[in-house]
Amino acid sequence: MKHYRRFLLLLAMLLTATFASAQTANDYWLAADKALAVGNIDSTFYYLNLFREKFGRQYAFAYTTFLTEEDYRTLHNDARWTAFMDSMRTYKHEAEDKEEIAYPRKTVVEDASAPIVKRYDIQLNIDVDKKTLTVTATAQIDFKGRENIDFTLWKYSTINYIHCKKKELTYSFDTKAKSPNTYIPQGTLLCLTAPKKKGLCSITFDYSCNLDSLDTWMSSMERDWVQLGYYMAWFPINSDSRDFTAKVSVSINDGYTVSGSGIVQRKGEKWEMSQPWGGFDLQIVASPTLKSKKMTSDGRTFEIVYTDFADADADSALVACSEALQFYTRLFKTNPSNDYMKFLVVPRCGGGISRKNFIAYQTRHFNEDFKTAIGHEMGHFWWNKAPTFSWEDWLNEGFAEFSMLWYIKCHFDKHVFDCYLEACRENARHVCPIYEVDRDAPEAYDALYNKGALLLYDLEQEVGETRFFEFMQGVAEREITSTALLLDYAEEKFGKETREWIENRIKS
Repeated sequence: MKHYRRFLLLLAMLLTATFASAQTANDYWLAADKALAVGNIDSTFYYLNLFREKFGRQYAFAYTTFLTEEDYRTLHNDARWTAFMDSMRTYKHEAEDKEEIAYPRKTVVEDASAPIVKRYDIQLNIDVDKKTLTVTATAQIDFKGRENIDFTLWKYSTINYIHCKKKELTYSFDTKAKSPNTYIPQGTLLCLTAPKKKGLCSITFDYSCNLDSLDTWMSSMERDWVQLGYYMAWFPINSDSRDFTAKVSVSINDGYTVSGSGIVQRKGEKWEMSQPWGGFDLQIVASPTLKSKKMTSDGRTFEIVYTDFADADADSALVACSEALQFYTRLFKTNPSNDYMKFLVVPRCGGGISRKNFIAYQTRHFNEDFKTAIGHEMGHFWWNKAPTFSWEDWLNEGFAEFSMLWYIKCHFDKHVFDCYLEACRENARHVCPIYEVDRDAPEAYDALYNKGALLLYDLEQEVGETRFFEFMQGVAEREITSTALLLDYAEEKFGKETREWIENRIKS
């Protein structure tokens, strides 16, 4: 959360910079960072105060980023820090109180009879020098009696053919149309008409992708780092297909090592990735300097994959992953059904993602930011059952964010936890309700993540730690997938009054 927010803040500063001779907000912040790094505290406060005086009102939401910034924590006992933060908090509240809360709503009804992909078998050729992919993907599709199935595919693709048992199928692929998937901005709609059978059938897609214009989160096609996945739709993505298995055979330029979200092995001149567990993403990464380390603990294999991450940090990360998994297993009294877990350290291009048995996070160091990211992303190993395309995603993201807060509470000192808890409260202070918020709208982030986490923390304060975690253990064990089911279970455990309290928090 912290890393993501600072990334957005710095991006906003860069986008609004005048490029004139005057200093920008980003200039002052970076100057404060540099002064702090060499131990010049007076200069640090000089630049922070210039930032506050000239840009504090414009970037008042930076308050929570400063609050959880590890490097600045050495300043927290200084009266100048208290004065700086009091001013920033005042600016934030003044700005929020003048604004009407935006509440974009969207009712989403899941279509249980929608066609889905059950499996992919893919031949992938990556030409890093030419920035191209050639793909032959065979998908096992259950049309469930429907005539059509929609996919999102990389918009700069050239389709050679799509067929079922060598018979051409009817499809439409408008590369100029807006992406049908908010999370895949450079995708476009590929609509496929079913064969007459309209049941389970095997369909082969053959196409090539030009990645010259790749500008998508968690994606890269550079000589030192290749990353392909859901957010750039290098394979045909159907939004209703959340539980497919896959095997991907990868060919790539000489000198590259390949890894990804599944189990990867070198097979002659190719790399083969098997993903025998159900999922909705296929992450492929490659680099000439890709390295990995493994450790085994309690019958589980932990693997970390990285490039310019220090080897000693990789060792520390493996231990931290193992300890976090053990912590959540004790906390929620359920054991995730995985005996293999991979952590990918991404050198650039984004924040963090969690998939079945797989976490990816952008960092260069093993530090507090890294450990808190583990706290959130690994929380998803327990909280990943609700739909991700609607407001019900708070059952995934809010619960994972709460898990991170509790991880911090149990692994860091009280002051650090207090900072994160205050940041959560401040981020949730002036945001729309969780209930039926449009998942694709920017307003959904603080509602689902921070309001959701805060609801759970306050519930723990209301009912007590023992009863609360018995409740959380039941939610995990029952694999609750909707708010309606959660409220029913809350009434069963705590009574009608607590059910109404939770429902009111969700709707207010």
